[in-house]
Amino acid sequence: MSEWWFVVLVVVLWLAVGLGTAAVFVTRGGHRSLLWYLVGGLLGPLFVPIAAERGRARPQLVDVRHQPSGPTGTGLRVLVGVDGSTHADRALRAVAHTLTGSTSELVLVTVTSPDLTDDEARREHERARRMIEDRVAALPDGLPRPTTTIVSGHPVDALLTVADDRDVDLMVVGRHGHGLGDRLLGSVAEGLIQRSTRAVLLGSLPGR
Repeated sequence: MSEWWFVVLVVVLWLAVGLGTAAVFVTRGGHRSLLWYLVGGLLGPLFVPIAAERGRARPQLVDVRHQPSGPTGTGLRVLVGVDGSTHADRALRAVAHTLTGSTSELVLVTVTSPDLTDDEARREHERARRMIEDRVAALPDGLPRPTTTIVSGHPVDALLTVADDRDVDLMVVGRHGHGLGDRLLGSVAEGLIQRSTRAVLLGSLPGR
């Protein structure tokens, strides 16, 4: 009887470690595919080094357009995370209405999932491109021509990477997101606050 209990205990621990690792990997790594839970359950503790290695992968730049030759004037360099959600759009409007005339460089960033097949990645890229171009078209004339960037990877890592590459002064994101792939959620805003060395504006400014 004790041998059966030992086998059951080993199986339970194997599944617990694997599924727990998969949960952390999916929620913190920007991954959407639920197949990672199956992989975690099958591999158990063997999935830990795999998740750790994949978790350190640098976000991949997918597409950059409308990139100006350089900042215009001496105003703020601002990065705005967009995902098609109401909260992200409200944050973008806050920048458009409040920082017009005081922004020297504007960078719009959206983040896509790293766990996609070639066809899925192509469709999501097209969807992201349409979404971000719609936001660009609605910007007022007083803002500089924006750089638009699509990045594949973990949302926090992706936004911080672009912020470092562009050396922005201010990062603007919605408090929550329910748009393109749920890329900019409350946990992402919290992650930026904890990890960013730059100013972070969450949601809209008062009255916007």
